[in-house]
Amino acid sequence: TIHIAEQAGSAMSVQERDPCPHRILDDIGGAFAMGAIGGGLWNMVKGARNSPRGERMQGSISAIRARAPILGGNFAVWGGLFSSFDCSLVWLRRKEDPWNSIASGALTGGVLAAR
Repeated sequence: TIHIAEQAGSAMSVQERDPCPHRILDDIGGAFAMGAIGGGLWNMVKGARNSPRGERMQGSISAIRARAPILGGNFAVWGGLFSSFDCSLVWLRRKEDPWNSIASGALTGGVLAAR
């Protein structure tokens, strides 16, 4: 049988995801982009608020250039660790279920807290 979500093309089942080496790289890139864009917006506002009147645009651009790539890199590390643990657990347990994601999140949090 075909599910309604699959007919509409709006949802992707777990089995349709990329294989693990590609999934890890895809998640690292997506996490970096999300962190860089979010960090850019956050630091744009922060740079403008901390700059004197008349230099707000320059302060925004300076803050974005200084901090957005760092935040993007931090997000990429988180995404890479999570995907690596997720793929490792899929290989180890030989099944893909929500427990892999739960354990991956816990392991990622533990590694990031330890460093």
